[in-house]
Amino acid sequence: MEKLEVKLREKAAELLEKGEVSMVIGWGESWSPAKATPVFARGKDAASKLVFNSFCFNNLAVYLPRFAERVAIFTKPCEAGSIVSLLAEGKLSRDNLHIIGVACRGVVDPIKLKTRTGNLEELAGARVEGDFIAAKKNEEEIRLPLTEVVLEKCLNCSDYDENFFDTVIGKANHLQATPTPRVPEDADAAWWRKFWMKEFERCTRCYACREACPACYCRDSCSAQSHREKWTGTKQGPEEALMFHALRAMHVAGRCIECGACERACPMSIPLTLLHSQVGKAVEKLFSFRVGERADAPPPLQTFKREELERDAS
Repeated sequence: MEKLEVKLREKAAELLEKGEVSMVIGWGESWSPAKATPVFARGKDAASKLVFNSFCFNNLAVYLPRFAERVAIFTKPCEAGSIVSLLAEGKLSRDNLHIIGVACRGVVDPIKLKTRTGNLEELAGARVEGDFIAAKKNEEEIRLPLTEVVLEKCLNCSDYDENFFDTVIGKANHLQATPTPRVPEDADAAWWRKFWMKEFERCTRCYACREACPACYCRDSCSAQSHREKWTGTKQGPEEALMFHALRAMHVAGRCIECGACERACPMSIPLTLLHSQVGKAVEKLFSFRVGERADAPPPLQTFKREELERDAS
């Protein structure tokens, strides 16, 4: 990983020194050894502080629509679909991007790690050693199999198209494991309703999920806070929370790559990826559309074809 970080820093410094980009978006060390933080490097000194490890779980694509300048961005291959989706919607210009794909071993899920080690703020150290995570808490070292604490997407990671990237750093080394099912096979509509009503009892409507989501770029005119149409009320409760999350799920339908940024940002650990996965499966089945595959294919719910109406009428 150290060799990869050296290459990553060298590439960032090169792009900045040559004036090919005005900023590099990547990850850096934070207050917790188990959490990296977004870094916006505009000079060689800042570029020298860039890191990449299994604790870089932020999807950096969320920041791209905010910049009109030419920037470079480091992205994990599984999250590159967010950039593709934003390009397809015309929210980004490909000419303003230098996309650097960074191959990874797997990204730690902070929710899983917290469950196994306790408060992450109390960790004195955390590192990856082969197929294990070594976390130091007080004087004790806790060793956990990497497959038990990484994001579920990392357990069924597939190869990716390197042609999309302007630069590729590192070689893919996928983990091999079977995710533990979170939903019973016989789950029906009644089961889902009961499940979500219980989960959304904890929702505080803080909108952290919205802020972390690359597909939620219209936060300044979000329907949840509209002064015109009142789709949701101001009172707290599972019904209002369910309405908000249902609205957001439909808003990002056909645009969400299920990166899990919303779930990781949630202070109440609500499994939002499950909700978006259900909607995503419906979109793929109805429209034969896979999010993040083509930058020249707009999301299906943003387009209309006459044959769709004729098919439904028949």
